[in-house]
Amino acid sequence: MKKSVLRKLIILLSAPVIGLVLLILVHLLPTGKMFEHVYWSLDTIVPEFEDETVVNGYRATLTGNFTDCIMLLHAIYDHPDHSVVEQSLMMYRPEFLDDPSYPDGWQPGNSLVDYVANNNINREVSYGRYWHGYLIFLKPLLLFTSFGSLRLFFSAFQLILLCLIIIELTSKGMKREAWAFLISVPFMFFFSTFASLSLSVCFYLVIFSLFVMIKFWDKLEEKKLFFEMFLIFGILTSYFDFLTYPLVSLGYPLVFYAYRKISRAPSGEKNNFLFFSILLNSAAWFIGYGYMWMSKWLIGGLLGYKGLIGNAFTTVNTRLQSAESLNRVSGFFRVIGLNLKPYLNWGFFIYIGIICLAVLAGIILDRKNGIGLKMVSSNIKNAWILLFIALYPFVWFAALENHSEQHWIYTCRIFAITVFALSTFAVSITENRTK
Repeated sequence: MKKSVLRKLIILLSAPVIGLVLLILVHLLPTGKMFEHVYWSLDTIVPEFEDETVVNGYRATLTGNFTDCIMLLHAIYDHPDHSVVEQSLMMYRPEFLDDPSYPDGWQPGNSLVDYVANNNINREVSYGRYWHGYLIFLKPLLLFTSFGSLRLFFSAFQLILLCLIIIELTSKGMKREAWAFLISVPFMFFFSTFASLSLSVCFYLVIFSLFVMIKFWDKLEEKKLFFEMFLIFGILTSYFDFLTYPLVSLGYPLVFYAYRKISRAPSGEKNNFLFFSILLNSAAWFIGYGYMWMSKWLIGGLLGYKGLIGNAFTTVNTRLQSAESLNRVSGFFRVIGLNLKPYLNWGFFIYIGIICLAVLAGIILDRKNGIGLKMVSSNIKNAWILLFIALYPFVWFAALENHSEQHWIYTCRIFAITVFALSTFAVSITENRTK
């Protein structure tokens, strides 16, 4: 018990320190080559100011140009008045100001062009409420190549990572679960993530968390380290992500965790502890996520950087409010409608139709192999927990109505959890565990 508590404390206390040290180290890198490579990327970046979608007319296929420009600015910005510690905590960037309708300076595209092309630094803004952990990878990469070349690399790299999970699952005898995972991936708009720095972060986190769970399952189970793992997943999400669709880094490993526990239970035997462990692991992720986020503000406040804590709490309060001009109930249904909107088109209708036909064919084949209603009803005693996880996106949307309403074009990707949970549910109830 003492060792378990000590492990958790070590993780919580060391995470902010490690995170800050890594940011300080990459801020010591020279920005000259990064600056040059971003300059030569403007031909790629600028045309997307007006239309940042991969598929015209489908807003959820966005490249994230708005946020990517912020990330690139943070990667190349260097000012002699700021120490590396101050820059790592406060995250200053130059801001273009030529439009009175944007008094807070939310014009990252124009700001990037103005800074790179003209080297103007007549105004600064701070974006310190996030960790910006992506910089520990983005800065070194920009030393070697341009943003356009990085997109080409990401398109190949992400495909390889996707195949890695499929290979790991099939090598462990979980071929059907590999299909369940694969079915859900398009709902994260995987085909457009290669083009976005900001919207690919959570995809990488999903791949990492699943790989750890699949590869090291036996060790994690033997040493009872699942709470610590989900704690770390939450910490990493808070460190790297911009509050895009972070819930997937909880939902995907949680679905896999539930599936493994279900598949290892004897047929017909109910696992009474499973529901509690799902809640416990979920709590671990949220503790890690919230703690890591708040630690950034506290470190900044303790070191005397003013405004960071106040700005962060104001933003969090805003994001927790209901949808604009609506009460919580009406706002919830509006948010659900907006986030379902990207999937209400013939592209997804055809895809879902093909999946349904494949599932129907699988059911017919399973019946021939001796899997009938009796086995399904026996398996469902534990598999129902996957239906509970499938509801997680709805809980998230209810809690963060304001954020989910304003940014539905990418928060919609959280519904991939629901699809993964439902497809895994179908796998779980039709598995023959008597063999």
